[in-house]
Amino acid sequence: MDKVWQRHEIQLSDANKGLTISLETSENSLNSNAQDMHQKFLLNLPHLTEVQERHENIVMNITTDLEETKMKIREINTVDDVLREFGGEKTESGFSLPFPSGSPENLIFQTTYENDIQIARIISSDVFGGLLRTFKLPPGKEIEKINWNNGIVELLFT
Repeated sequence: MDKVWQRHEIQLSDANKGLTISLETSENSLNSNAQDMHQKFLLNLPHLTEVQERHENIVMNITTDLEETKMKIREINTVDDVLREFGGEKTESGFSLPFPSGSPENLIFQTTYENDIQIARIISSDVFGGLLRTFKLPPGKEIEKINWNNGIVELLFT
């Protein structure tokens, strides 16, 4: 049976209550996609053969790195692993993580239980693939509240 994930609401601190979202548009308009933009880029290159070779090497390197990253994302980490990787820190009531974004709007926290231990995952549509990390909380700890304060996510435990 699949795990049931519960979504947690992210609370904005008082300083962020007036947070506004802005959309950035490019000169290619909203009707463009990555494939169209890539084709335009390749058509404007005078030394296409050399560029194609370099492009193929870059894509191969990215594909290898991407596979390694996907495997790492799928692992269930510890809180300490996540703190170390993202530069977070423990607090008296939980921990805080810096999150490089101007808004928590695209950030999702979900939890489930496995053998009476709460498992949390962080999902962001800003990141390719969406899922940032999955980690288990220390035994006996549960996420009570999640706050956002100027790019810092605070997870508070019960």
